[in-house]
Amino acid sequence: MTSQVTETYKVGDGYKAMLQFKPSNNDSQQKLNDQNSKSKLSLSDKLKNWSIQGFENHNIRDELNRIMSTNEVFKAKELDMTKEANRVLVLKQVLEITRGIFDKGLIQISDLRDDPSKILAFIDIVSQFDDASLMTKLIVNNFLFGAAVFNLGTERHHKLLPDIQAGRLLGCFAMTELGHGSNVRSLETTATYDPKTDEFIIQTPYRTSTKWWIGNAGHAQIASVFARLIMDDGKDHEVHCFLVPIRKSNGFDLLPGIKIGDVGAKFGLHGVDNGWIQFDNVRIPASNLLDRFGSVENGIYSSPIKNPSRRFANILAQMITGRISISFGSTRTLKSGLIIATRYACKRLQFGPTSTGPEIPILSYPTHQLTIMPMIASTYAFDAIKIYLGKRFQERTDEAEIHVLASGLKAITSQFTTVSLMELRRLCGGHGYGGYSRLGKLIASIDVGRTFEGDNTLLLQQVAKDLLTQFKKEYSGNKFTGTLKYLGKNTSLLLSGMNPITTMRSDDNHLLSFQFLLDCMEFRSSKLLIQSAQTVSKNYKKTKESFTAWNQSLEILLHLAKAHTETIILQKFIEKIQSEKDHELASILKKLCQLYGLYIIREDFEFFRNSNYLKKGKAKAIIKLIGQLCSELSQQAMLLVKGFGNEEYLMNSPLGMEDGDLYENICKQVGGPFTKDNYIQSKLNMITVDNITDENQMQILPQYKK
Repeated sequence: MTSQVTETYKVGDGYKAMLQFKPSNNDSQQKLNDQNSKSKLSLSDKLKNWSIQGFENHNIRDELNRIMSTNEVFKAKELDMTKEANRVLVLKQVLEITRGIFDKGLIQISDLRDDPSKILAFIDIVSQFDDASLMTKLIVNNFLFGAAVFNLGTERHHKLLPDIQAGRLLGCFAMTELGHGSNVRSLETTATYDPKTDEFIIQTPYRTSTKWWIGNAGHAQIASVFARLIMDDGKDHEVHCFLVPIRKSNGFDLLPGIKIGDVGAKFGLHGVDNGWIQFDNVRIPASNLLDRFGSVENGIYSSPIKNPSRRFANILAQMITGRISISFGSTRTLKSGLIIATRYACKRLQFGPTSTGPEIPILSYPTHQLTIMPMIASTYAFDAIKIYLGKRFQERTDEAEIHVLASGLKAITSQFTTVSLMELRRLCGGHGYGGYSRLGKLIASIDVGRTFEGDNTLLLQQVAKDLLTQFKKEYSGNKFTGTLKYLGKNTSLLLSGMNPITTMRSDDNHLLSFQFLLDCMEFRSSKLLIQSAQTVSKNYKKTKESFTAWNQSLEILLHLAKAHTETIILQKFIEKIQSEKDHELASILKKLCQLYGLYIIREDFEFFRNSNYLKKGKAKAIIKLIGQLCSELSQQAMLLVKGFGNEEYLMNSPLGMEDGDLYENICKQVGGPFTKDNYIQSKLNMITVDNITDENQMQILPQYKK
């Protein structure tokens, strides 16, 4: 959709009270026009199309854009809107989307299996809106609660899906508890089977069993509750998922035995009704057990998966959509922040060669370039791996690979985005701290992405565990497969004492070659894999306890997982560039890839130097090249962020507007004159009694000087 670049936010009262000035010229827009190619399709459009390969689904994107750009409930809201009003507004937005997209059949919950590309396109657009409250509630209802019904339930439960996805039956995903978040297997809520009535009794046995942080808790009529399935003989079959009605059909009154409340103030996501839920002997039919992996028939429990650990792993594996959603949403949020900061940096003028001459854009300063350009390069690298992950998610040919990649990518993207947004706020100075910049909203909404759907530290441990498992298989006859193949080649060389690295060569051609970048990254992952295996083994010999040995090895294990994920990102970025037939597009992507690779190496100089991989001269040459690439690419910064493909009408930041006067746009967001609500009432009463006027003002001032 090509949007008109208009005022995408409500003009504040302060603008009307200000002196009016003629808008300044917009040189940055002209620069963007000059940077774009003269071909039929501009370079920024080529970049946009490249970044969404495999999940274009333009019919879904166009309809979402039509709904959100024309419906009044999606118009920009007040910065000081109350929590309650915010939640009501977001609920209205949710219902507009579910009716306009899902109820019309453009997307189905079953597309989790049938066509995930539709869901990825959906997330790519909705994640651009406001502070992610809308996206969070939609994902909770349709792709957490709805996905639980679809993935963990059977045909009798699937009858609910049309009403769930259309917003007629709102649900919540009740997994996390006050006392347990990451350790899902130790959840305490119980579901005890009563053979006399063929029912389960849902109970909150302890305070720590209270369901916590439950999104949609204020609006849901039914919950997918994760609880321990306990048979009448006392046998605990561990965590399963149950459908538990929590409200009457009016959507407000609670059912007997249900207690629900608000978890309180949060950093962000103020439009999401996060709550706590407790159950006091709540009875549900036995058929409400989502029974794909475990069922109770005629009072007897059975499961197609006998091993409890494997059964639990299969239950959790069905929730992988949440992690993929965060990776896609985080990258899009990072793009929003980068567009705001880059456009601001191109328009914001500060200092110059002389005190009386013209000032220059702050993006002209190397310190600015060295911060912002690696972020832009990383974002395009994330796009490349997203394309690959989306394809693998669509094919579903290797669930284990998808799980490991999705876990690692979620951890990397959410961490990088959160830290980057903080720096982008700093790059925008005091204006970045203003609520109108939107950066505060983005930071507050994305930070929690490092926690929910799997804490990043735990997800990286899952990646490391899989790598060590595959490493063990490699040397017992089985070979590395899929994205792990490179490890077999490199670990064999390292174990045999061969060093494949040219440590001294420092010419530009060598350092900028894809082969060097890949060799470097693969060397790091392979060496860390060997060192991790040795460290865990050494610690186990000392402690004789696998749990303790693993914990004592966490530092290197997390380093391994991060290194491996970054290696795969670079691999897929290079593969996408090498397969690109458009020379103009491939050329700009190549520079971005070179910067990304060198930046990652620079970030881990300690490892490469300790491994005798980088000699001093080579390290200096890398630092110099990074500066050169940042300088060169900064000349096309406006084009590169335009290539992100964000919808202009959703930018909602005066700092990030593509056109218009930067300062006029900012002034349109400020408040009006201070009202009496800003003052102490007793002082106002005194002023009224004394009848202070302009004439006696000077008589009053001396008493304050004393």
